[in-house]
Amino acid sequence: MIYVISATTRHGSFSLKVAEKYVQILTESGQQAELCSLDSMPLAEYNDQVYRKGENTLRNYAHRIFLAAERFVIVAPEYNGSFPGVMKVLLDVCEPDIFLGKKFALVGVSSGRAGNLRGLDHLTDILHFLRAEVYSLKQPVSRIRQLTNQEKELVDDETIRVLSAQCAGFLKF
Repeated sequence: MIYVISATTRHGSFSLKVAEKYVQILTESGQQAELCSLDSMPLAEYNDQVYRKGENTLRNYAHRIFLAAERFVIVAPEYNGSFPGVMKVLLDVCEPDIFLGKKFALVGVSSGRAGNLRGLDHLTDILHFLRAEVYSLKQPVSRIRQLTNQEKELVDDETIRVLSAQCAGFLKF
């Protein structure tokens, strides 16, 4: 199974819509895929306790995600030149060994022209530190508002084609 993570807590975000499209692409290629939207992340439990040994709701939530699969696609919007802090929290509350050898594909989403490439580089550095493998074809999705319809659904054929190409390569990775 492949987990596709929408790396923001914003409900109805463009990143969520891109993540939904990615799940559809994976499913149509015969893969079992599941969407994980961080808008359900239990942040009320976020305090200094999450970094201490032992059970807590937020750590259990993160471990459930990262223990459920060996492959992940992270769809990360651009927040202040990087990826959302909530995604960093999700990584930080986990035991580092949980990521060893797991494989990740990264998709950046922005309304600007860089498609969150800088944020994807930051995320890559963190995942490499955790000894996870990151697929080299990072896919920026720029000017997202011009690629979607009124319901924020991704409808741009070229963008869907490049996401499909990334998906095909990631499955061979």
